[in-house]
Parts: sequence; C-alpha cells; structure tokens
Amino acid sequence: MKRRNFLTSSLAISALRVQAQDTQATTEKSAESVLRGAPVISGPDPASLAILQAVRGPASGYAEISLNDGAWQKVLPEQNGLVALEEHVLKFYLPNIAPSTELRYRVTASTATYKNAYKIIRGKAETSDTYQLTTLDPKKKTTRFIIWNDTHENLETIRSLHEMTLEAKPDFLVWNGDQTNDVYAAQKMAEQYLSPGSLPIASHYPLAYLRGNHDLRGPAARLVEGFTHAPGEDFTYAFRSGPVACLAMDTGEDKPDDHPVFTGMVGCAAMRSRQSKWLEKIIAEPWFQSAPYKIMFCHIPLWWEDEVTDHGYYWFQKPCREAWLDLLVKAGIQLVISGHTHQTSLLPKTAERPMPQLIGGGPKKESATITQIVADEKKLMVTMKKLNGKLVHELSLDPT
Repeated sequence: MKRRNFLTSSLAISALRVQAQDTQATTEKSAESVLRGAPVISGPDPASLAILQAVRGPASGYAEISLNDGAWQKVLPEQNGLVALEEHVLKFYLPNIAPSTELRYRVTASTATYKNAYKIIRGKAETSDTYQLTTLDPKKKTTRFIIWNDTHENLETIRSLHEMTLEAKPDFLVWNGDQTNDVYAAQKMAEQYLSPGSLPIASHYPLAYLRGNHDLRGPAARLVEGFTHAPGEDFTYAFRSGPVACLAMDTGEDKPDDHPVFTGMVGCAAMRSRQSKWLEKIIAEPWFQSAPYKIMFCHIPLWWEDEVTDHGYYWFQKPCREAWLDLLVKAGIQLVISGHTHQTSLLPKTAERPMPQLIGGGPKKESATITQIVADEKKLMVTMKKLNGKLVHELSLDPT
C-alpha cells in the first residue's frame, strides 16, 4: 500500500474510532440521571431560604414550591435575565416565606447543550421527589435541632448521623464546619457538601451551614459559596427558632494569616474585623434581644482545656475570642458550640470564661458525636451522644 493511501486509511479509521467513542460517551452520559442525589434546602431563616440541587451538567431547570397546600409556584435560577446553566449545582433563591409555613418543594432539571445561538438541545427533564417541611417560627414556644461537626467526608459517620437526625425530627440541622478535608475540584464538591452518598441530608428540614478551617483549603475553596447557602451568601449570620436566637460565626483558619504555609493566600483578620462590626449591630436587633435563650455556633472553639497556643495551629481561636468576647457578653450569649479538636469537651462557665464551651467529636464513627438541643419556655436542654447512643455531655440553660 502506498504511504499516502495508508495514511488516508489510518486517519479515516482513527476518525471513526473517535466518533464511536464520542457516541458511546454521549450515550453513557445521557443514561445517567441529571439529578445527583436529593435537593438541599438551606438558610435556615424562612426569609432567606435557597434550594440547591446537584446536577450532572451542563444543566438548567427550575424549582417549584407550594405554600400551605396552595398552587405550585415556579422559581427560576435567574440572574440578569438569564437562567442558570451549571455543570455541578443549581441554586434556587426562594421568595420571603412566612414563619410556620408548610412548604412543599421539588426540582426539575435537564441538560442543555448549545449547538449555536438558535439551536439549544435539551435532555430529558427529570423531577425530584417532593419534600415537605415547616419553616422556622420565632414566636413558637418550642424548638428542637441537631448539630453535626467535623464529618470530613467520612460516609459511614454521615450515614449514622443522618439516620439519627431523621429519627429526631428536628426543626433544622446545623453542620458546624469541616465537611471536607480540603477543596480541590469543583466536580467533587456536590458529593462533599450536598449529597454525600446520595443521602437527603437536609431535604426534610433546613440546613444551617457553617464553614470550618478545612473548608478554606485548596483552590476550589473559593467556590464553596456556590455549593452552600447562608443569608447574603455570607458565612456569618443569625436567625431565631422559637425561643432560641442563634449566631453563626466563621472562625476561619487555624493559623495566623502570615503563617508561611499560606504564602499570603489567607485573609481571616479582615474577615474577623467585619464580623465584629456586624455582631455589634445584630445583637441590638429586637428579635435577638427578646429571645429567652442565645447561643453561638462556630467551628473552632473560643476556649480549650488549656491556654497553650504554640502547637503550630490553633486548638482554640484566641484571635476571635479577643475580637468578639466583649460583644458576646453584651449580647447575653449563654453557650458556645464548636468542633475542630476531634475531642469532646464541656468547659463550664467560670470567672475567666463567662459562658460554657461545648465541643463535639471527630470524623471516625467511634469518636463522632451528635448534639441535640430542645428548648421551651422553661428550660433549654443540650445532650451530646456518641453514635451508639452513649451519653457524652449534657447541660441545661434557664431562660433570661
């Protein structure tokens, strides 16, 4: 065979192989569900809820909500006249919803491929299951909620936590930081933050998300806001459920900004300063001041069992404590709940520590903990248990 004919034949065969591979890949992709796991509803305040749905994109779609068994209303992920087209997650911002509303919701999505400006190919539309919850109400006389921390992508632990949370039927779930080990790839983040093991971790009740120090690590850490939701897309916020006012504070990294390992890529000092200014304003709000109980969530504790600070990283967040403590005392915070150390501890109120500090366990099943808070007009009860049900810590607070 002449060289030119041989090359022509080889190129033709190669082209056919590539075409066949592309066709196979397209067929395999189309056979996969566009929806990756169940939706997550996050806020948790009813005035600032969002639904997040992990997808296999590029995909677009819409959410539907029904309030108190009313007609379905469509919610588009629209910004500046364009509906979102996303590779990994669709986020639907809900309208301001009244407290104690029976909210039903579902998500519909399909792939969308642009051939040209006038030819957009849509895949088969898929609709999630319908989920239902009752929005938080600051006037309600009781509340019940659950707290996780430091799950670090340990699916065995997350499965157990999820089962125990479903049994508790909480008003909301707090995920108190270090959902991940590090954040390097957007394609992994839906599994890390929204649908680990395809579990509906926050479909039946709203999520209160807090960031941990490991969630600041890696180039894709700058994308975390797209895979989570908090009011104003800020990891510092406040809300109220029944008699309990809650502060969610971001303690940032566990080393100073100028630590050599960060090479100038971390700026938590500026964030702390902004948080202090925000904190001063929020604790003056009437809805916060009138709450019988006031607690704070933050990933890194403000205190530890000793005051040793030369471990090479923070066991406790002394810079945050120094920045916020006077305001927390002024606010009447009665309890700080954290994680980070992977060792449980309950540090009581003392002259030097004006509020108790509760610290949850680690990611391994034998060290993990689940914390439940139940509050009414007379008492707030805190119980922390191992995943086998063994009681670790408990305390009660009186209303103020």
